[in-house]
Amino acid sequence: MPLSSFPPRRVAAPASPTPVVSLLLLTLAFVLAMAPPAGAQRGGGENAAFRATGPRLTLNDLEEIAPRLESADPNEVREALTLLSLIDRPEVVPPIAAMLRRGQPDVVTDEALLVLSQLGAPEAIDVLTEFTTHRRAAARRQAYEALGEISDRRVPALVARGLSDGDRRVRGAAAGVLGEMGPRARPEIDRLFLAFERGVVEAGPAIGKVGTEATIERFHDFLGGSIPFAVMLSGYRAYLGREDVSYEAKKGIVERLHDLATVPARNFLVEYLNTFPERPRARRIRVLRDAVEEAVNTIATEDLQ
Repeated sequence: MPLSSFPPRRVAAPASPTPVVSLLLLTLAFVLAMAPPAGAQRGGGENAAFRATGPRLTLNDLEEIAPRLESADPNEVREALTLLSLIDRPEVVPPIAAMLRRGQPDVVTDEALLVLSQLGAPEAIDVLTEFTTHRRAAARRQAYEALGEISDRRVPALVARGLSDGDRRVRGAAAGVLGEMGPRARPEIDRLFLAFERGVVEAGPAIGKVGTEATIERFHDFLGGSIPFAVMLSGYRAYLGREDVSYEAKKGIVERLHDLATVPARNFLVEYLNTFPERPRARRIRVLRDAVEEAVNTIATEDLQ
């Protein structure tokens, strides 16, 4: 039978979206047209606005929205990603992960990684780990930052891998993420020190946020070396700002900086002195404040280097 004899194939029209999804799609079409590229700002400002004022999406909408991730139109995919982020449940991770693994334009990949970061779901760990080896440094950086939003014992070691990435910005981002984890990243303190030794300056403040009091002496060892003094001060600032570091340990930092007798050291101590109340009630705070004030006053102007 010739092909012309076959009746034309009938293609089913796509199901009409529900009223809630239709309303959000119309609004998103405008927002996406006006929005900056994904990753230009973190935190999902337009998503937060939708959560506050827009119709509420639930898991019941997942079956309708997820197929839109297979569209050939990047804007439609981005719309679907935003809608899935509004559901804000770990069940939306598998369709997003499947979409990422199929390979996407950069703008869609970045948008999807941002959504996974906002979700902070452990279910995303596997796909995010895969993207820490992506060809683009920006995608690798986003993957590490997204991992940092997940509360899971596997995350610190995974993020620490980024400290040896081939791109300087990725290494810095990984150090920053570990720093934001605080005590959770403590098992990776040796890797942070190694990265610091190799010139990852962002590891300085991260060490100050993560390390125990016992690591302060180890941090002191970098004074006078190749690490810029301003970077060292960022680490000291982090140590001094922590409530879980004893006042005795903080006094030791002050004394070490006093011994340097340099203009930057004195300026830093003046800045730190200004964080204290004029008349602290607690004795331990008064003792520390007095030590800082004495250090500032005894670094004579003529001795400054």
